[in-house]
Amino acid sequence: MAAAVRWALVVAVAVALAVALDNGVARTPPMGWLHWERFLCGTDCAAEPDRCVSERLFTEMADVMAAEGWKEAGYEFVCIDDCWLAPTRDERGRLRADPRRFPSGIRALADYVHSKGLKLGIYSDVGNATCAGFPGSYGHYELDAQTFASWGVDLLKFDGCNAGSLELLAEGYRNMSLALNKTGRPIVYSCEWPFYLRPMQQPNYTEIKQYCNHWRNFYDVYDSWNSIKSIIEWTALHQDSIVKIAGPGGWNDPDMARVFLLLSQLVIGNFGLSWEQAVTQMAMWAIMAAPLFMSNDLRHMKPEAKWLLQNKEVIAINQDPLGKQGYRITKDKNFELWERPLSDRAYAVAVLNQQEIGGPQNFTFSLTFLGNGLACNPACRIQQILPTSRDWGVHNWVSSLSVEVNPTGTVLLKVVLL
Repeated sequence: MAAAVRWALVVAVAVALAVALDNGVARTPPMGWLHWERFLCGTDCAAEPDRCVSERLFTEMADVMAAEGWKEAGYEFVCIDDCWLAPTRDERGRLRADPRRFPSGIRALADYVHSKGLKLGIYSDVGNATCAGFPGSYGHYELDAQTFASWGVDLLKFDGCNAGSLELLAEGYRNMSLALNKTGRPIVYSCEWPFYLRPMQQPNYTEIKQYCNHWRNFYDVYDSWNSIKSIIEWTALHQDSIVKIAGPGGWNDPDMARVFLLLSQLVIGNFGLSWEQAVTQMAMWAIMAAPLFMSNDLRHMKPEAKWLLQNKEVIAINQDPLGKQGYRITKDKNFELWERPLSDRAYAVAVLNQQEIGGPQNFTFSLTFLGNGLACNPACRIQQILPTSRDWGVHNWVSSLSVEVNPTGTVLLKVVLL
């Protein structure tokens, strides 16, 4: 039965015909930095200048991203979330930034970010107000899209608060997608559409992918292990409906909706995760082909967190051009085994230990489990990527692998067919 389920998943992924939003962007999961989980809605720049949502915060993050290897690692978006807005629109009905916290305006901020070789993301809402109570885009979709394009914005995170009804929610997401494309500027469109639908009805992912570049499925990610493991479990429980839809141009965003990050927020480098749990988030976001948006303070990063977030081999799995999302193969007590098909006849494999007490434990599995029996047939080379790099050498189709995994940790492997 387990083999049949795995084969059905692989076939579904291979033959999925959902048409992606045709705007030429997000051919691999977007990567960048987002302010929300770390800085929330801080607006008192006098009392907390280093934590205030202001142009200073975003220019400083852009400086660090350009100077300390983040851009070269693939993190290209500097994203503004909620609370950047003035309380009202201007006299021409346009959105405007808070003039005290963004005195130079968003156009100037975009120019600065672009001068660093990076891209700017911004936030709005499908309803008449954002989640924090600032002006939303309802009734102004075309005007707001034109405004964002004129400012040089490269990504729009479009929230779903205060939409009024499910019909208006869906209509708003469709209309903003059309309005963004009409501007002629390539803008990544990040939706929260399925997250706001799910309490009442099952999302139509085929339709959502036609309008959005990535879409949030779960609650906001928090700086805690409970948050991370909840996202992983939710993804596994819903993999039959979400894995097959992901691919170039359209991605599931775990951010506990943004997979966590908002965009799959990576909360690595903050305060709530142990090292093993940070490794698990990075490994599983790569397996899930999730957008990689960090939400941390890049100005004050520990070397080990920076090493993990900039790990080229993990990022290469996340950004693999085949564009297939991974899935859980089996769950055995506290252990989970996941795989993700990669280009060049390879697979990424994750062994996750959900146990939260005790010491390291071993999980042994047959290589015939992988790739419906084809990943190592007749032979393969196995490389461990996380938590440390290790060459496992050449194995054959009937080999078994025994992997030691720390509590709440994950071992990430790459299996290449020979």
